[in-house]
Amino acid sequence: MKPGIGWPIGIACILGATIVGNLMVMRIAGNDPAFAVEPDYYRKAVEYDSTMAQARRNLALGWQVSRSLSPITATDSAELQVVLTNANAEPLRGARVAIMARFNARANDTLTAMLQEQAPGRYHTTLPVRHAGEWEVRVDARMGDAHWRDAQRVQAVRLPLSTDAAP
Repeated sequence: MKPGIGWPIGIACILGATIVGNLMVMRIAGNDPAFAVEPDYYRKAVEYDSTMAQARRNLALGWQVSRSLSPITATDSAELQVVLTNANAEPLRGARVAIMARFNARANDTLTAMLQEQAPGRYHTTLPVRHAGEWEVRVDARMGDAHWRDAQRVQAVRLPLSTDAAP
């Protein structure tokens, strides 16, 4: 080996290690379930006026929408219930209700479902909920030409395991 060739080889090794390290960090960051990008965020920003118009339509409709999540079961599921009422507090029967739910700490994993009407104005579905904590639930309800949409947060809780000892 020629004298003085060690410096260029050392610099090339350091640059190579830097590239490999950066690629590893990018791979780890890209596979993180806590990292999320809002789908079509640019389109939503451009159409912000339509978002505000939807909020005005929600107010004009006068619908009341409440969401509740049952405690997480041992099989890692919970029942989501959405109650729809009109401006006179009467149940809204026969609506098409769709939801999108995401655990805030794992916002890249989203759950979607069409809810079934369980009783007049009460719609439900069972979701695979593995994590206790705050969930964002986006509700999209349609009835005829009326369309109501918004997002709220609900808390998912896991009941403690029973500590009753058998006799």
